[in-house]
Formats: sequence, C-alpha cells, structure tokens
Amino acid sequence: MSNIAEFITGVKEKYPAQLLKGRIEYEGNVVSCFFKDMLLLDDTTFEKDDFITVDGRFYFSLLKDLRKKGFYSLDEITILSNSKQEVIDRYEDCGGWDSIQHQMDIINTQNFDTYIDILYRENVMLRMCDDGFNLLKEINIKDKKVIPIKLFRKMTAEEVTDWYEARISTYGTGYSSKILEEEEIDFDDEFIESCAEGEENGVPFDIAGYDKNGEEINCFPFLSRQIMGLLEGTLTMMGGFSSAGKSTWWITVLMALLYYDRKILIISNEENIKKFKIKFMVWLLGKRNRYFKLTKKKMSVGDINKESREQLKDVQAFWRKNYKGRVKFIAMNDADMAVIKKKVRENVLKFGYDTVLYDTFKIQESDFSSSRQDLSLVRDSRELDKLAKKYNLIMLASVQLAEYMKGKLFLDASCLSNAKQTKEILENLFLMRTVYAEELDEKSKYYCHPFRLKKINDKWIEEEYKADPNAVWRMLFVEKTRNGNNSSDTGIAYLLKFSGDHSIFREVAQCRPKHGEIR
Repeated sequence: MSNIAEFITGVKEKYPAQLLKGRIEYEGNVVSCFFKDMLLLDDTTFEKDDFITVDGRFYFSLLKDLRKKGFYSLDEITILSNSKQEVIDRYEDCGGWDSIQHQMDIINTQNFDTYIDILYRENVMLRMCDDGFNLLKEINIKDKKVIPIKLFRKMTAEEVTDWYEARISTYGTGYSSKILEEEEIDFDDEFIESCAEGEENGVPFDIAGYDKNGEEINCFPFLSRQIMGLLEGTLTMMGGFSSAGKSTWWITVLMALLYYDRKILIISNEENIKKFKIKFMVWLLGKRNRYFKLTKKKMSVGDINKESREQLKDVQAFWRKNYKGRVKFIAMNDADMAVIKKKVRENVLKFGYDTVLYDTFKIQESDFSSSRQDLSLVRDSRELDKLAKKYNLIMLASVQLAEYMKGKLFLDASCLSNAKQTKEILENLFLMRTVYAEELDEKSKYYCHPFRLKKINDKWIEEEYKADPNAVWRMLFVEKTRNGNNSSDTGIAYLLKFSGDHSIFREVAQCRPKHGEIR
C-alpha cells in the first residue's frame, strides 16, 4: 500500500530487519481488501496491535470503528461524517479518498485468504521472536541445516504454528499441545440438564405447522427423528439423478424449517426464482389449504380460474404474515464458489440468514475416472462445510448423480465421485431415486417389501404396506447420519409418495430394497 511507509515506535529496534521485510506490502494488501469489502473484517480476528506500520494501524482502526457503527461499505462521506477531527486530519495527510480509491482499484479480494494468511504467519513469527526464538539462527532438522525464517516463509500460518508446537513437543514434556477438552468425568446436574433439554438435537423437519383444519402438516417425521434434526454448523447433502425431484424434495424440508423460525437463503444454478415460487405456492395450497385443483403446470401457463385465484390470495396472505422476509433466492449461471461464499457471508452478516440451500452440484462421468484427488465436489463441499462451521449455519446442498449409475438398486456413497472424501465432510447424506414398477410387484424378484411402523404397547412393530403401483414413488436412502443407523447398516430405505404436480413428498412407508442392478 503506497501510503504505509513507516513502523510504529520501537518496532525497528525490537525486530531484525529480515523479519520486517515485506511487512508494508503484507499489511497494505489486507487493509486494501478491507477498503473494498468491509464485511471481510468480520471474517478475521485481527486487532489493532496486529498492525505494526503507522498507516496500517491507522487505517485498520478507522475501518474497525466504522464497522462497529454498522457500516458495510466505504465511501468518503461515511469517513468524514462519522470520524473525529484528528482522524479526518490524519486521513487527509495520508492522501484522502484518492489514496484509498487507488488501493481499491488495484487489489483483488479473491486473494484475500492468501493475504490474511501471510499476515497471520508474519505475526506468528513476531510472537515467536518475542518469546526468544531465534528465527535467524541455523537449526538441524533431520540432519539438514535450516534457517527458520526462510523455512517459515514457505509455509502457511497454520503450518508454522504446527511446526513450532511439534518442535516444542520434542523437548520431552510428555504432554500434547492439541488437547480440546480436559475434564474429570462426573455426571453433574448441568450435564443431566443439558441432556434433558436435548442440546445435542438439531432443528427438526417433522412438521410445518397446522393446516386450515387444525391438523399437523406432516413433512418427514420419521427421517427427522432418525437423524435427530439438522444441526447448526454442519452440511447435509441430498443426491439424486436428474428429474428425481431433489429441488422439490427440499421444499418440504424448507417449509418445516420456516415453521421452526429459520431464515433461509437459496442459491440455485438449476432453476429460476419463478419456479421456486410456484413450488412453494402449490405446496402450501396442497398441504395447508388442502386444495389440489391448481397444479404447477396450470400456474406456469396461467390457467388460473376464480376459485384458484382466491386460494392463491389466501396463501399469499399466509406467507406475508408468517414468512415474508425470511426466504431469499439468488440465481447463478455457473457454480462459482467464490461468488457463493461472498453471497453467503453478506446475507449472514447483514441480514441474519441462518440456513443456506445450495442447488445443485453436478457430477460428470469423468469425475469417477479422474486421477485428481481434489475434484470440484470435494473441494466445494469443504468450502460449504467451512462456511457452515464459521457462521454456525444449517448448510444444505443437492448433488446430481451421474446418469450412468442409474439402475443401481441400493444407493450408497459410491454414487458420488471421490466418495470417501466427500462423505467424510458431510453430517448427513441422503440419496434418492425413482422406484421401479418391479419393486412394487410382490411376484417380482425385485420386490422391496414395503412396511409401516405401528406403535403397539409402546413398541414399534412392522406392518406390511401395499403401495399403489399407479402412484409415483421415490426411494430415499440414508447413507450417512451422525445419529442412528444408516441404510447400509439396516438395509432399510424410505418409500416416498411423490406428487410432482403439487411439489409434495409424503413419507408413506419404509422398505427393504434389493442389491444389484435393474435395467
């Protein structure tokens, strides 16, 4: 940064020149990114003392103060109208707005993660120097002479910290530096109370309120109970083949989450906002109003009579009273994770969204044959998981499975590219496919033996269920969940009745699908 030209008092005397090399550029890059996007301040843990150049510390303090006052973007009027006179004088001495604008024009915020990691790394080295570690003195590492500062400048901040901790651990203390929890086990009242309050439960998606007759609007009660709800800070994925109804399946989940007071951001590269609006409306018409005369197709082509229009008005009033301002939709042409991260961050920090649905990842056949270990699905899933953990979000995503996997009867993680790496990232993984006619035919070798659970004398028993062969069915597999058995353990999947005309999935029964393939 052009204006950062001197260090605060005592820095040059305290630290060797080699340790301060590049510092002006490092601080300048970070501060310039903050100029361009003040919300980036919320993504870091920097404090004033982390900046040791005079101008770096000044600009950081200026930005931090404006951010605390609630400002999201920077302009000259904001600075002049919300700063003390001595700050304004210093701002003018540094070149005023022209200097800031110049830095905003030349900086690329897509490199922000790299810029902040470099500054974190440099600050780690400063602290090591403060603790008496000589960064310029040669040391032996596996019979090689190495100068620490040269080694560290090739590392990330985390790698430097890990190296230092590992180095300390060789001094023979016998203790681990990576302890997360240390506590003598005792079942105190606080522990019992936390269990009684269900603190380990996530947000359920069993019901979405009550219909016009006062009856519960069922969503996925058994599935919700099996996985103990959707937990904040985690990523849940639904995988399915093209036209299986992945996006529509999420509508039922989202309506339940709205009932439980979540605020939802939908990011889609699959469908436009009108299609999502229609899905929400016909779902509410069917599930809340018990009105099934208006279908998605009729809404799309404008075939709406007077009776249907009155029903739509009723749904409109209900939505505005209960859910207006709590669902936002963003359409994207391409799956650009940098843009997705930016939009999630903006909407979480500015508007308080706490649930995100990303629709859709797509898997190509080449993903399965590629020798690369970090394919896009794994990489982008990790990014979504990081966002979920960073902002304590319920993160949801759908993934389109490769078409050549169709015909596989018992779906599992092998349907995903880099299955092991992807599965490890996820909290829950659901996989869904179309049900074949043979699976509902009792005489067929592919018969899936549908059943319902019925509670008798406080015990659940299986009761045979005859599925209507003329209805449209989907089969849902629970491939991974942190609680309860998954489909691979039990051999059981969910049998969902699907009304595409009304965007409704019904959790009707369970079944035991066969293994193998059907063509």
